[in-house]
Order: sequence, then C-alpha cells, then structure tokens
Amino acid sequence: MKPKIDYGLYLVTDRTLMNAVNLEQAVEQAVSGGCTLVQLREKEISTKEFYDMACKIRKVCSKYKIPLIINDRVDIALAVDADGVHLGSEDMPIETARKLIGKNKILGASARTLREAVLAESEGADYLGVGAMFPTDTKSDATLVAREELIKISQVCTVPIVVIGGINERTLPYFDEIAIDGLAVVSSVISADDIAKAARNLRRKFAERKVKDKPITFEGIECAVFDLDGTLFDSNDLWEQIDIEFLSKRGYEIPADYITKVSALNFREAAEYTKKLFGLKESARALIAEWREMAQYHYEHDVKLKPYAKRYLHTLKSKGIRLAVATSLPPALFVPALKNNGVYDLFDCLCSAENAARGKEHPDFFIDTIRQLKAEPQKCLFFEDVLSAMQAIKAAGAKVCGVYDYYSRPDLANILSAADCFIMKFNKAPLLKSK
Repeated sequence: MKPKIDYGLYLVTDRTLMNAVNLEQAVEQAVSGGCTLVQLREKEISTKEFYDMACKIRKVCSKYKIPLIINDRVDIALAVDADGVHLGSEDMPIETARKLIGKNKILGASARTLREAVLAESEGADYLGVGAMFPTDTKSDATLVAREELIKISQVCTVPIVVIGGINERTLPYFDEIAIDGLAVVSSVISADDIAKAARNLRRKFAERKVKDKPITFEGIECAVFDLDGTLFDSNDLWEQIDIEFLSKRGYEIPADYITKVSALNFREAAEYTKKLFGLKESARALIAEWREMAQYHYEHDVKLKPYAKRYLHTLKSKGIRLAVATSLPPALFVPALKNNGVYDLFDCLCSAENAARGKEHPDFFIDTIRQLKAEPQKCLFFEDVLSAMQAIKAAGAKVCGVYDYYSRPDLANILSAADCFIMKFNKAPLLKSK
C-alpha cells in the first residue's frame, strides 16, 4: 500500500553544489534538519555509478524513514527498491512507468503548464513538480512558470503540487495564498554552510504559511446545468464496452475517436452516423433499440456519479442555485440512474436531446434548455466534457466549465482554451454566487 507522503520540503540533490564531504553526508544533514523526502538526480554518470550512489543514499533515507525518489531512471529506482521515480517531459511516458513500478510506488511528474499538469495527473502521477519558478544555476535554460499558471494548476489539479526552481527563504513569500503542498529545494539547502539549519529554517517557514485556497468563483450564476455521461456520470467506460460488443458482433473494431464523436450526438444522430461509418443495413431505430437494451440494466443498477459530484450538487442547491440536466441520453436511461444515486429530486429541469432536431454539437439544444429554465444565458454555467458541446454552449451565450474525462484527452488543449474554467474532479468545482 502506498504510504502517505509529506511533500513539505523536498530535497533534490546536486553533487556539484553540495557543501559537504560527500553526498551521503549532505543528504543526512538535510533530512536531519527537516527535509521530508529526497530525489537523487544524476545526469552525467554511468549506470553503475548511479546504482552505487543510489544504494548509499537509500541507506541514509531508510535510517530516517524518508522516501527516496530517483530522477528519470526507472531501472535504478527498481534496482535499489526506491520509493518512487520522478519523470520530466522528455522521459518515459507516465503510463508506461506506472506499469513498470506498480501501483504502490510514488510517481512524480514535472509540469510547466496547466495542460501538462492535467495530463500528468490523468496518466497516473502522484504529485506534480511545477517549475522552474525562478532562474536557477542548475537549469539555466529552464522555461519559467508564471504565477498565474501556478494558480490555475493549483485550482484544477487534485494531486499534491511541489514548486521547484530558485526556491529559498527570499522567494517563499511569492507563493503566499497559493495552495501548494511543498518546496523542492536544491542549492538553498545543499549549498548552505549549515545544511541542517537551512533545511530546518525553510521547513519551519513553509509550515507557518497562512494559505488561503483560492477556488474558481463565478458571480451572478443562477443555474448550473450538467451533462451526464463523462461529466456527472462515470459511465463512458460502460459505453466503450457496449460499443465494442455492438461492433464486434458485426465484425468491426471501435475507431479511436468514435466515443468522443458520438458523445455530442443524440441517439438518432449517433445511429445515422454509425450506419454511414460502417455501412450497416439495419435501420437507425433498430440500432437505437439495441443500444438501449444493452444499456438499460446498467443505468438502473450500476452507473455511479463521479467523485464528489453528489456533495457539490447539494452545496449548489443549498445556495439557491437552480440545477438542470442537459444530456443526449433518453430519460428512460438517465432518470433511473439519477434516482439510484439519490440526486433526482435536486434537479429543477431535465432536458434530453433525444428528440431534438440537432444534437449537442449545435447551440439549438442549449438555447432551448436555457428557455426551459426561464433564465438568461450569461447566468447559466454548463458542465460538459466534450469539446464540440462546449463550443455550442459558448455559441448559445452561456458559460461552460470543462470536466475532465479520459475520452476527451485528445481535445484537451482546445478544451482548456474554450472553457471558462476546468476541473479534474468535483472537489475543485467552482463556487457559484447569484447576485
């Protein structure tokens, strides 16, 4: 089982900067002074030298019960049974590394932009190293991360965030009121005349910070409108299985972008699209009937809300925000799922594109939803996971909060650009205030 990690003061080693007889001594002084975990970073030594050094640092970390992270080298991390590995943007893919190290070891990833941070978390990173925040001698060519970008990352991502690059007592106030979880330090500790004292002072100052988390906030919102599949419902895996079964019976494999494409279509449009794509002879009505039959039991018994969604719905309702559904699903599927999850009675309006002339790729359906709510577009915030639907919502004059879903990852850059805000999970969902 993966241990709970204190990321407060994260030492990243650099032998060229250390003020000690050897690296083992420097690391021991740092952890005795308050460093809570150690990353061994070595760029220009042989694999044998790296392995030998990792064995020595592993002994020091084990003595103090401090996690050891290996930079870049998954093979070294496994060879010395380190607690984890940290990967940069040019290193092994995160998903591949996770398969190699297993689920119980720590996997960190570097991020400089919101897009990189979202992708790293979605691919399995346990924490994010965000930076460089300031110029540093260890990485003179590093791209600096703006404070505003760090704030966005802290508002969206749900894994711990550690800042790196020029972190010291003088730069620490720069992070006031930003919800970060730790400081990654190099020269400010390892180059100090008294390494333990330097670590102790930074650790104390970081622990004393008064952090005011700054959630995303929207003023003047009266209605929150939710898509279901991939947004409120954790159900796109179910549709992938249905599509695989449906197409395999006909001798076809599911195309890579099929689920994302049909997610914005109503059932009739999806049936017509599928018929044309695969040259199927069945009627659209027959395809729809088959899909519904395959999905009905699961929506009545198995489909669950995404994490924290129920709590967020109750929070909005308690603040007087009107709630609505805007989905491509037919009521016969989604109503049982809402009831089964105990949230059906929270909604003031249930809108389905089942019989709409055009699906969610067009603004018509969203304009009609706003009319049914008797609301003004600018006072409505829609929650949606599919890019084409987000663009249609914006065309309807409303605001949109993008919700992360695995199947929308290819469109992530455009989603982040199109959405008024974006969340990985509903525990980071925006605060809504009606005037």
